[in-house]
Amino acid sequence: MASSSHTSSSGHGQNQISATTPIQLHNQLISTKLTDQNHLIWRQKVLTTVRGHGLEGFLDGSNLPPTRFIPGAEEGLLQVNPEFTSWERQDQLLASWLLSSLSESILISVVGMHTSSQIWKSLESSFSTQSKARTIHYRIQLQNLKKGSMSIREYVNKVKICCDTLVAGGHVVTEQDQIMHVLSGLNSEYDAVVVSINARPEQNSSQ
Repeated sequence: MASSSHTSSSGHGQNQISATTPIQLHNQLISTKLTDQNHLIWRQKVLTTVRGHGLEGFLDGSNLPPTRFIPGAEEGLLQVNPEFTSWERQDQLLASWLLSSLSESILISVVGMHTSSQIWKSLESSFSTQSKARTIHYRIQLQNLKKGSMSIREYVNKVKICCDTLVAGGHVVTEQDQIMHVLSGLNSEYDAVVVSINARPEQNSSQ
């Protein structure tokens, strides 16, 4: 049995996890379960907690597992490396914590993955693809959105939803951008309003 003071010295400088005291994360459960709609918020919460405990190497794969077996006391026999046992225990605790933060619809996509790195990288790849597709969809929708027969309130709300979705995906959409998108889709009956608002930046810049 490894002593409580035993830490990894197998050449992986980042493997500094105690063999008997792995870091427990289940008392810090993520209240926001991952869905198709909230990846960025969930991701930020996960990374903040993981980095706070110095465990990010388990997610990105830089914290490699030590050798599973080492020479035993008797010549020619192998024994399980206590450093590997320590690494595996910590990794499985982190993997369990990650899985507990996934909604059922997302959990299905990582069935069969065993390490925290496998789970994390699969989610990163999946949501990166989804994010690009959503960005293209909402940019096109924003460009083509017209007031038409909608009330002004309904129209502005639709523009705001598109802009908020792009912001949630990590894209910068300024207040001025939102205003210009609203103005570009207004009917001709609002021409006077459009002219008035478009004149304001010029007035402000000349002051």
